Amino acid sequence: MIRWIAWRIIREILRDRRTVAFLLLVPFVVMSLIYVAIAEDETVKVGVVARGAMRLFDADLIDAISREDNVVIVQPAIDDDETDSDKLVAQIKEELRQRKADVILYMDERLLNERFDNKPGTLHIYIEGTHPTVTATALGAIANAMDDLSAAMPTVIDADCSAHCANSVNSKPMNTEEHFLFGSDDYRMVDFFLPVFPPFFIFFFTFILSTISFQRERVNGTLERLMVAPIGFGQIIAGYVGGFAIFASVQATIIVSYVLVLVSFSVTLSQIADLAVITVLMMLVGLMLGLLASFLANNEFQAIQFIPLVVLPQIFLSDMIWDIESFPWFFQLLSYPLPLTHANTAMRNVLLKGLPLWQSWPQLLTLLGFALLILFALMTVARRRSF
Repeated sequence: MIRWIAWRIIREILRDRRTVAFLLLVPFVVMSLIYVAIAEDETVKVGVVARGAMRLFDADLIDAISREDNVVIVQPAIDDDETDSDKLVAQIKEELRQRKADVILYMDERLLNERFDNKPGTLHIYIEGTHPTVTATALGAIANAMDDLSAAMPTVIDADCSAHCANSVNSKPMNTEEHFLFGSDDYRMVDFFLPVFPPFFIFFFTFILSTISFQRERVNGTLERLMVAPIGFGQIIAGYVGGFAIFASVQATIIVSYVLVLVSFSVTLSQIADLAVITVLMMLVGLMLGLLASFLANNEFQAIQFIPLVVLPQIFLSDMIWDIESFPWFFQLLSYPLPLTHANTAMRNVLLKGLPLWQSWPQLLTLLGFALLILFALMTVARRRSF
């Protein structure tokens, strides 16, 4: 009897080609993403800007920093003829804002003059600031390179200086002054991850809720009876979305409130309103995608198989935990069609960078476009299926 039951289960699964395909595809996709995420080290982009006589010594600093692990030297797109300090700083901040560099070192001619005056001198470090791990890696590499830079700096010894005097020339370590474009050195590691919790969990829970519940409606014949009633399919979908949205909204309120309590920085009412807009868009995308997955599945087992296939790639490729820029270009391309990629960017723009929501309009339009595109696909699939 046990053998018969087992053989019946095996035959049922083998008859369902889609289930067999899921069983083979899901582990391959998930394990590939895990391998790439673990194998690829997060690299830090460091730029160096020197002016005046300090141009003679930037090569020593660049060489010392480039020897550090996981550090890549980049050339900031800053006008070489620009000498105005304020304009230079503005250009440096723009480079950081566009993530063309994570950290930029600025060495002006005053640094050399201070060394000649037997002062430590100050090296200015401009930091993007929203990625604590990147910041820590860059500052560690710079700290290790400071001794090499100090040793390369020239010293001035008077002609009548004695041997004892010559041994007391300026060998003081340089000072560093950190300038954060966003946040501060008080940012914790958890502060970087907390903003992505609301869109992820709202998407995850809403997708599961709508997929399983809608599949149950089909199995029980409820949807079939609704289809023969004098009501349009769009009204049916709107009704399901309205019903699921109530429970998803409760979950969203709990998750967002929890995140706001945990963050170490202050949050304004306007930022809370911005978070609500992003959360609602992700809730709609999750609902629509869950309904579509339920339509594409022939049974509850197939519907469950959609969960890891849809959710897990977004964990690895949406810049949620690992910096997607450190992944191979192929995986970077795959991150763009993922809704969570754009939601995470918008959430960090609002919370970590303090930007108004309208500056994240590309991400908002993309999320809205996802919802409309999935709705169109849902309507198309529904017309072709018989219940």
